[in-house]
Amino acid sequence: MVPSPFVIHPGRRRRGGALLALACLLSLPRMALAAEPAPALVVTALGDLPGFLPQEVAPFLATVMTTAGVNTPGGGQSFVAAGLSAPDRVEWTFRPNPYAGGASRTLGPPRSAASRLFGVHRLLSIELRLYRGGRYQTQVFGQVEVQGGRRDADLQTFVCDMTRRLLDAAAQ
Repeated sequence: MVPSPFVIHPGRRRRGGALLALACLLSLPRMALAAEPAPALVVTALGDLPGFLPQEVAPFLATVMTTAGVNTPGGGQSFVAAGLSAPDRVEWTFRPNPYAGGASRTLGPPRSAASRLFGVHRLLSIELRLYRGGRYQTQVFGQVEVQGGRRDADLQTFVCDMTRRLLDAAAQ
């Protein structure tokens, strides 16, 4: 009969029990480190985003990205807005695409009134780069048509999608 590891047999010495207890104790710090959240990444923004002042863009992006980072399968990634010199950072670059409506003739209300009524939608090219330890890791691209401002649902959805794509690319 083979003795069970879970049953204590009187008169037999168990040498493996001490080794098992030692192995469990040594694995505790590793499990604790795995449970800790990843350090926060700094968010920086280059270029103009419609509907925002230059100093408002990075905090807005950090807030939306944190909600997207928590909801990713890896989860737990947080983002903060700070300066460009951080070694662990995410850089957003916004480039407006050419606007062809400048010299065209329009019928209807003046352009300023139409923009107040319907909002100005601009097509932007956006690239998002990830740096860890000051070294470039990965990059994702995208285009979106935005109205601008904090309440623009298309912009918030696009930022969440780009964040998920970046985190997925970084995990591979």
